[in-house]
Amino acid sequence: MRTCVLSSIALGFSLSGSAIAWSDTQSTYNTYTQNTFLNSYSDQIYYADTETMPFAVDADTQSVNTIPMHLSVAPEKDWDYLLGQSYTILGLSLATVGLMTLLPESVTNWDEEDRNLSNLGQKWWDNVSAGPVWDADDHYLNYIMHPYFGGVYYTAARHAGFDEWESFLYSATMSTFFWEYGVEAFAEVPSIQDVIVTPLFGAAVGEWMFQTETEITANGGEVMGSKTLGDVSLFLLNPVGHIHYWVSDWWDGKTDVSLTYTPWFGNAEAANFALDAGANYDPLFIGLQISLPLN
Repeated sequence: MRTCVLSSIALGFSLSGSAIAWSDTQSTYNTYTQNTFLNSYSDQIYYADTETMPFAVDADTQSVNTIPMHLSVAPEKDWDYLLGQSYTILGLSLATVGLMTLLPESVTNWDEEDRNLSNLGQKWWDNVSAGPVWDADDHYLNYIMHPYFGGVYYTAARHAGFDEWESFLYSATMSTFFWEYGVEAFAEVPSIQDVIVTPLFGAAVGEWMFQTETEITANGGEVMGSKTLGDVSLFLLNPVGHIHYWVSDWWDGKTDVSLTYTPWFGNAEAANFALDAGANYDPLFIGLQISLPLN
């Protein structure tokens, strides 16, 4: 299902975006390291003379954390960062579903009816009403890939400053209501295994992923002495954080993302054109609207 395509996307990003975050931390200033948890493993710039600081810092601590958010952890709950990552998850999920419609039925278990994008609202309601059911997906999907994606949700919350229990609740909410009864329910009936396995095993896998990130970060981003292997490992341990970092850096934080429930995004001219062309009108509509500044 989602896993084949998203795994391919993840590997592609990991190979093409090597060391973007780590290159941001290079500095000619003296540095020191604090040996406490992931945020404290990060390299920090220390200024002996506050008059030479190129920007303002706390005069008491005289230190600035230069590691980006996806390689550190917020000192307190950062709801804005978690919301931003959630938007990234939403965008990746919609892109994945779109690509899945192009894959053969042997991979996705979606027949022609599942791929039909017309009357989505009714299809979603029928699938939700019929579930959950015991699915027949391959074991590697249900018991390897689903816990991995549950872990991906979990680590997103951990990096935003939430504790283990709160991160588990976020993972359970995203995997159950956002994906299983949300995006995926437009194509198939919700799965009993996915509702249970993804958040429960995902929390255990996610905490291991999070702790492994701390070890790699403390080691300067290297795995077995290799920076490339370290970059790939860090990406696979936290793909949402990396992609969110690249995208937000690319768009310079000026992107406006919103959900709309107005069919055809409130564009009467487009709606009339579609209806004249024979498209079915679906009163139940959920759309993602993204505004990007183009320079």
